Amino acid sequence: MRRIHFSLALPNWHEWLVYVSAGLLTVTGLAWLYLDRFGKIEGLFGPEQNPALPWLLLVHGTVAYAFLVIAAMLVPVHMRLGWNAMRNRWSGLTLVTVGSFLAVSGLFLYYASAERLRAASSTAHWIVGIGLPLALVVHVVRGKSASPQIGR
Repeated sequence: MRRIHFSLALPNWHEWLVYVSAGLLTVTGLAWLYLDRFGKIEGLFGPEQNPALPWLLLVHGTVAYAFLVIAAMLVPVHMRLGWNAMRNRWSGLTLVTVGSFLAVSGLFLYYASAERLRAASSTAHWIVGIGLPLALVVHVVRGKSASPQIGR
């Protein structure tokens, strides 16, 4: 019987999509956080929110939807084979957990009407969101240092 080899390495286009979307999420999220906390402008009746905030939020939310699709595309091959090969499980599980938490807390921010829930979701969302790039870098570095082929 012929052995079939599968690579856990992502195709270049998919790896590029992950990096670009994660980078855009990080940049827009940090920009929004900075402008929300420190970017008040002087209006007719005192300090007002920066007019860039709604646009940053729109881009952030749109890229988040795209990122979820890009991440879901990892499930049938990359995640399944990686799990079965017992490789990079902890960093992969961390990424899935962080991404899932961010998706759920983002929905709370969009749909929750209770102010206390929104405030708690907001704080948790940006704290965990700041950790996403680190979790991604750890997963990529660990994955690239391991053998890229598994046999089946």
